[in-house]
Amino acid sequence: MPDEPEFDAIAAAKELDDLLETSAPGGDYVATLEADIEELTALLAKKDAELQQAHARADHAHAEIETAIKRLETASAKELEQRTRKLLESFLPVIDDLDRGITAATKHAESADVVEGLALIRRSLLTRLAQFGVTHAPCLDEIFDPRRHDAMALVPVADAAQDGRIIEVLREGYLIGDELLRAAGVAVGKKA
Repeated sequence: MPDEPEFDAIAAAKELDDLLETSAPGGDYVATLEADIEELTALLAKKDAELQQAHARADHAHAEIETAIKRLETASAKELEQRTRKLLESFLPVIDDLDRGITAATKHAESADVVEGLALIRRSLLTRLAQFGVTHAPCLDEIFDPRRHDAMALVPVADAAQDGRIIEVLREGYLIGDELLRAAGVAVGKKA
């Protein structure tokens, strides 16, 4: 192997300095690089801040969307409940008509089969309504409660115990679950 010259670190450093000075005439190349790095770091920090703001806006928008979805679900459920109540309530006059038909038919002995048929239809309808939570709310002889009863008539009574009590039910009342679906129409006793 031929003799290799020894590495001169000082000469190599001087050569590098000369090279750096000639590649950036009139200025310091290292200072330029440092300024560029600072500028890039500032740009990166600015982009990070903008990205954080964008994430915050996206999180806020997502929260607003979730709130709107919940609000729509609640409104939709309430609307469905109201429509269901109206639909179920619309069957109650049919039961009233059946009750009147049964009452009228019982006055005629030859109408026993008609009474039986009407009673069967009434029970069937009440069974179907019960599947949706509708139940009869009997109130005869109860104390009148304006939140649950509609006073349709006042009936004079001699007995003080009957004062303020329901003497006759003119239209049956119904509940849906624990809530009133339709108030009973009643005649209330009034002490004469």
